[in-house]
Amino acid sequence: MNDFSPSEAALEGFRLTRERPGTVLTWCGVYFTGMLVIAILMMVSLGPDFIALAKKGQFSSEDIDAVGSMLARSGPAFLLVLVLAVALMSVLTSGIYRLVLRPQEPGFAHLRLGPDELRLTAVNLLLFAVGMAFLFLGFVAAAAGEQVSPALGFVLAAAVAAITVWVGVRLSLATPMTFATHRFSIREAWRLTAGRHFWPLLGMIVLAVIFYVMVWLLISIIGLAVVGLAGGDQGGGFSPLAVVAAVATLFMQLILSVLQLVMIYSPFAVAYQELHGDAPARPLRTSDARG
Repeated sequence: MNDFSPSEAALEGFRLTRERPGTVLTWCGVYFTGMLVIAILMMVSLGPDFIALAKKGQFSSEDIDAVGSMLARSGPAFLLVLVLAVALMSVLTSGIYRLVLRPQEPGFAHLRLGPDELRLTAVNLLLFAVGMAFLFLGFVAAAAGEQVSPALGFVLAAAVAAITVWVGVRLSLATPMTFATHRFSIREAWRLTAGRHFWPLLGMIVLAVIFYVMVWLLISIIGLAVVGLAGGDQGGGFSPLAVVAAVATLFMQLILSVLQLVMIYSPFAVAYQELHGDAPARPLRTSDARG
């Protein structure tokens, strides 16, 4: 079994963005289209109350809580939104994995709709369920411990959090491995991340998150500067400057959402590739980038 460099793997998101900027921008368009479809389906499933909120144009924290309450009261609507959101994320994640692992495979900006995407959706739903189960367990453990003492509640919550991190790292290669092998590979990923590979993988994940936060801060500062130059909040009017500010804000949000996937998930593909011994480990080159 091979070793890998956590720092080099964590930088994969930067490399993909630098070498394939056109592809990343195309993914932004696909993400926007997918979120628009999900929003329309939410309007249809949640009815007039959601439409009334949507007509406001901007969501406050109270409005977001209201949408969450609507989804909680409507089981079918919640499941529909959850499955569609996970499916959209899985399609984009498959594109990232395809670009790293099988760049020669055809697809629209390396995106496809097929068995790979369906399997990845199923795995992501399973991982989401596992995460929710640990979150619920953490709340229960903290509440039970606080019945004895606040310190015990904190210790139990910290213990559950540590176990959650451990399980999360052990399952971190489940999605790229499922994509690479064309079959569900939960057990194989669990075995691949055992032993001495745990800490490098954890370090890679921490570095990838730090790098994304740095990019998030940079793009957010640029976005605020653009909005400020465009005149900032124009009181909800439709002046040219207000339109520029709104478009700039939307574009920044799209970029950040897609970059989050690229910078967090592409390192997993590199880690799997190098640990599993697949070659070539880094198939892209700046000279042959097509955008």
